[in-house]
Amino acid sequence: MKLEKVRTITGRIQVVTGLHIGASNENIEIGGLDNPIIKDPLPGSNASYIPGSSLKGKMRSLIEIMDGRFDKNGKPCDCGKKDCPVCAVFGTSAANRPEDLGPTRIVVRDAHLSQGKNGSGDRSWAQRFKEGDLPMEIKYENAINRITGVANPRPLERVPGGVEFDFNISFKVFEGDSTVYFQTVLRAMKLLQLDALGGAGSRGCGQIKFIDVVIDGETQGENFLDTVELN
Repeated sequence: MKLEKVRTITGRIQVVTGLHIGASNENIEIGGLDNPIIKDPLPGSNASYIPGSSLKGKMRSLIEIMDGRFDKNGKPCDCGKKDCPVCAVFGTSAANRPEDLGPTRIVVRDAHLSQGKNGSGDRSWAQRFKEGDLPMEIKYENAINRITGVANPRPLERVPGGVEFDFNISFKVFEGDSTVYFQTVLRAMKLLQLDALGGAGSRGCGQIKFIDVVIDGETQGENFLDTVELN
């Protein structure tokens, strides 16, 4: 199997409504949050970011649902067939991967706070965070007991709307690959814009938009994903 080329998709992910991608809270602190967001663990950083695994996983699940590519128990597709875009693009287990399927085509990297200007000054989102000018949002929600009427408050940490992250996707094209594979990635991006990323999507969190998208060095139109056919 010969690798013909590696395609690239870069740009920014703009948070439209507060984004919550949760992290484990191993340390119990007085006044601490029950639902913190994931942050860069490097000393002195603590900046929020979007894990590549979260992006790739949500893109895959949306394509599986759209195309009906999951088993009767709701488990992810793992058929390993070359004519299955899900397995070819997003990968499958080694046990079910035939030689003609080849390696996973897509690589989705972690998306960190954007290094580009944020449109409201001459500083980037990353620089604003370093200077302490980008606080995270705490959204307070209440679960109401239908019988007693007692509220159970649950604070949710979120990246506020408007913040932008730099994203980077690379895509391997092998000899004989179907053009459907790359189109599957664009379909997944469009579906993600129509759905939600992270937790609490049904409660208004996680709406995002891909902006300033560049494919193979060519800048795309502002709403180019609107032209992508889902079926």
